[in-house]
Amino acid sequence: MRVVLRQLLMLVASVAAWAAAAMAQAAPALLTVGPGWAWVRESFPPSGEKALTRLVWTNPPAQCDLDTLQVWNVRRPWPMQDWHWLGEEPAAPAPDDPIRWQPPHRTPPPPSRPHVEIRLAEPMSDLLGHSLTYRLPGFNWQAFYRVIVRGIGPESIESVQVDLEAFLHIQNNTAATFPDARVAIVGPDESLLPATKPFGLLALDYDNPLTDLWRNPPAPGPLVPAAYPLDVTASIPAHGRAEVRFARITRKPAQITHVCHSSVIHAPTPQGGRPLQRVLQIPNTPAMGLGYALPPGRADLFLGAARGTPFQSGRARHTPFPGTLELDLGTVETVRAMRQMGVEEPLPEGAKQVDYTITLTNGLTSPIRVQVIEQPLTPAQWNLVRSSVPCTISSRELTFNLTLPPHSARTITYRLRLSARPQS
Repeated sequence: MRVVLRQLLMLVASVAAWAAAAMAQAAPALLTVGPGWAWVRESFPPSGEKALTRLVWTNPPAQCDLDTLQVWNVRRPWPMQDWHWLGEEPAAPAPDDPIRWQPPHRTPPPPSRPHVEIRLAEPMSDLLGHSLTYRLPGFNWQAFYRVIVRGIGPESIESVQVDLEAFLHIQNNTAATFPDARVAIVGPDESLLPATKPFGLLALDYDNPLTDLWRNPPAPGPLVPAAYPLDVTASIPAHGRAEVRFARITRKPAQITHVCHSSVIHAPTPQGGRPLQRVLQIPNTPAMGLGYALPPGRADLFLGAARGTPFQSGRARHTPFPGTLELDLGTVETVRAMRQMGVEEPLPEGAKQVDYTITLTNGLTSPIRVQVIEQPLTPAQWNLVRSSVPCTISSRELTFNLTLPPHSARTITYRLRLSARPQS
């Protein structure tokens, strides 16, 4: 009786497992959208067969690249023997049928190929289902940011708060439809490409080899694409566009920084100085409601509320995690800087020294944060001798971070030692 009862229980368990597998629904498609293409992983419900050797794909996209087709079980890709279309082949005309002439400009309709038959090299268990991965051209994506900044007045900067919404537009130019697809994106940041040289009238000496720098400029290197596993859900229609929101921030604190960069504020600066650039910095952290890499895209900034036209439109660059999303708020006339460079003085050991002076002025009624970035414009090797303000030193630049009280001025002085670079 125990043996019979054990066999009965095993039979019931197998029937229940088969029924559950038959009633299981396929997981939504996974799309990794890149510039001009999408890598699709399409899942199918289990059939309950333990040794599957043949698959029939009943609804393949017409534009899919079947050379990239792979069959996956739960854990790994499964080896395929071959695949071919199962379609209606045009019937050959009988010898007695009259010959029908068609104008040459009319192309015959493409043959109907609704199914793809895939033969597997080894039997595969389909108790838990399977999936197909393939490359599908005709896709593209764009990211958009809408940022509302509160707390910035004409005379002061109060406690700054931001609202941020980030949207993803996915363009599908194929006849395939993907309802409730999980989407990730891949792509480079095109804003990192070097700016093109402006048009102008140049008097070039064609016998000078330096002219080749203008006539035949070197091609920029390829951009390294970044992956953004946003894990958002979108219903992508055929020959259409889907919009999905992948980030949202409401009433979160942000930082305002005024940047004084030596490539913008040149020395010597005219009397009165130049206005500094105001930058909005949003930490890319889970506490801010983010915590993942943010793709590059257009950014529209509003002051106070999202009404009317944007205060400023720019572009947000690729923001890694952890990192800081930085958005340009334009120049501020009441926060200015002056840079002065002294004369290079020779030293007894053969090197030289030069002094730099930076004067910062805050005309607002609130304290501000200023970041000074100095990139010494010299072909010689330089070393910092002394500085009136602590700074961070790297191989290419010096960075000063300080806070200016309301209606105040601050002067930064530092000295560099210049020496010849070692010959390699």
